[in-house]
Amino acid sequence: MPTRAHGPALAAVLGMCLLGYGFLLAPGRAPYSPCSDFVALGLGAKTVLYQSLQAGRGLPFWRDDEFSGNAALTDPQNGYTSILNAPFWVWPPLKAAGPALWLFFLAAGLSGYAGGCALGLGLWASLLTAAASMFHFKLIIAGYAGWLPSFTGAALCPLLLAAAWRALDRPSIGAALGLGAAGGLCIHAGHLQLLYYSSLFLAASAILKTGAARLPEEKRGAWRGVAALTAGAALAAGLSACVLLPLAADAPLLSRGLPSYALFLSGHSLAPRHLLTFLAPEILGTPLDGSYPAVELWEDVAYFGLVPLVLAVAGAVLARRRPAARFLAGAFLVAVVLSLQSPLQRLLFEALPGFQLFRVPGRFLFFAGWFGIALAGFGLDEILHRMRERASKAALAAGAACPRPALLARACRLRGTWLAACLIAGIALEGSWHARRYLTMVPQEQLIPEAGYRSFFAARKGLYRIVPLERSAVNYGWAAPMGLQLATGYGSFNYSHYQTYCDLLRWGKTRPEGARVWTDISEISRPDMLDALNVRYLVSKRALDFPPGRFSLAARLPDEPVFELYKGFSRSDLFIYENRNALPRAFFVDRTVSARSPQEAVSLMQGAGSLRGMAVVEDGRAQAGSGAGPADLVEAAQAHPGKLEVRLRSRDLRYLVISEVWNPGWRARLDGAELALHKTDVALMGAWIPPGEHQLVLSFEPSGWRWGLAITALSVFFFLLPAWRLRR
Repeated sequence: MPTRAHGPALAAVLGMCLLGYGFLLAPGRAPYSPCSDFVALGLGAKTVLYQSLQAGRGLPFWRDDEFSGNAALTDPQNGYTSILNAPFWVWPPLKAAGPALWLFFLAAGLSGYAGGCALGLGLWASLLTAAASMFHFKLIIAGYAGWLPSFTGAALCPLLLAAAWRALDRPSIGAALGLGAAGGLCIHAGHLQLLYYSSLFLAASAILKTGAARLPEEKRGAWRGVAALTAGAALAAGLSACVLLPLAADAPLLSRGLPSYALFLSGHSLAPRHLLTFLAPEILGTPLDGSYPAVELWEDVAYFGLVPLVLAVAGAVLARRRPAARFLAGAFLVAVVLSLQSPLQRLLFEALPGFQLFRVPGRFLFFAGWFGIALAGFGLDEILHRMRERASKAALAAGAACPRPALLARACRLRGTWLAACLIAGIALEGSWHARRYLTMVPQEQLIPEAGYRSFFAARKGLYRIVPLERSAVNYGWAAPMGLQLATGYGSFNYSHYQTYCDLLRWGKTRPEGARVWTDISEISRPDMLDALNVRYLVSKRALDFPPGRFSLAARLPDEPVFELYKGFSRSDLFIYENRNALPRAFFVDRTVSARSPQEAVSLMQGAGSLRGMAVVEDGRAQAGSGAGPADLVEAAQAHPGKLEVRLRSRDLRYLVISEVWNPGWRARLDGAELALHKTDVALMGAWIPPGEHQLVLSFEPSGWRWGLAITALSVFFFLLPAWRLRR
């Protein structure tokens, strides 16, 4: 394809995105659905980002709005370093949501176009892959589900596949650099599941290419392709080291490292009947009217367009002699098979490293759609090629009887152009229709309604946490925008030691549930652990009968707005109870008990009568401290996410429990000198404080962040230098 053709083609992709998704740019409005993960999850994450940048603290390392605090930058779902999240860097989340979603669809279209070019398709075929990728129904309904945190990965994966195919087929320094850039963008996007699945297909592609080589020159070319692929992957890892190293350091702490087959399936065991959705997206029902019983159609649907499906079949048949088309047809079938529940799926869960870390294997249907769209490009390319061949043969056959053979060839080209344009327009029109049905824009203020409990908590100053006893009592995604700190939360990358703490709090024992997404506290077996967690208020949708003296009704708020995922907005009475025994964010204890392992700490916690005067310290050493004195002082002087300053005064050596979730990235300085922190009470932190008056400063920085940042900076240099030389 001539280089000069790219400009008009990219302008056409931009025009399609403006015409099809321009309504997402409407000022004062934001995308909403009752199934919106953005309202339940992404809104809080993006608020933390915007607030941190506006306060001049840079990218947020720590969040305190849910889970009683957890790492922010190292959670891939937050995607704070992704370039596609740039609108959230400069605008409040509700203002940025629509433009960001529009940008994601544009990126999907550009990725599809790049894929067509990498596969050697012509202009019209590449434009068709761009349109089909941009209006891919699975992306549209993912937008309906509010998948803003992970949408970036789904939009950019075709770009990664395109760059990898180019590196394998036409290895060069430029191809390796392109793959490194595409891989870096995908890693920063944060959807590690799609990245992992991509690596499986790319590894298979590299193996097949080297295995199919017979002649010495073919073998040398195949191994050069593998070398380019490896170099590009290494560069991508280097460009992303600032997020990969902290994530790797936190990996042993995550509950995701304790997978179960039930979480792996997550209620989405795809059966052969789901393949009917290749023909019509709503053939089994739709969440728009509640006719799809499993609700989460975005996880189960396979539809990528009827026109692309027909062209994909044509591509598999007509382009069967082209190696790339054969690979795409095989990869399409493999993706479909892996998405269906079967003994093969269970075998991969048990045997393939990393496969069990991700849930909902039906997401292989994303790849089935992308491979089908690429095959559709081959189908159109072959049809146009055959039309041109027929015209040439007709002109030659006519000979002298045809006075102007050039006119015949031109007419054939025009017919091919009109056919391609009509097919692309049909894809865009159908996609636009689906987009306007599923992507609803509402006034921004509706997504964070005025709630009476917001004013109630704003009037109660100080550091404290809140526990909603039902998920919908206080929507987790509203905590950060409302300035609340919840002990509960919703997210995949949570800490296993905090889950253990919550298990003991709820039931007095641990349960072998492994990894989980929702962290709810719906019952309380150990109120003393609630006290130590600095929980001052409970919020419930119903009146509760607590034992006298511990909890008191602080407010009854009638007809409050609530949001329940998959049901949407409604109203309910809310009851706010104050925990009279809540402990402050940091407090002294009279005695400590040492534990040599996390398991021993759990046993000691189960046997402890109360945490008000004691602490279980996981350092294996006992150290005597004194009891409370009349002049003791523990006062939080300053606090924001990832930083806590405490004024201390004690007569003797005391042990201080800090009600922040333990992570090796926390650092403590006492009067400017380093102070050792100990994992305390299974999930919290603590430190020994010498007698006297002191200033304690705690700050959080992800483990490996500085090394990762240095490697990323070095990788950027090694990327730009050869890129500049190639440009010259």
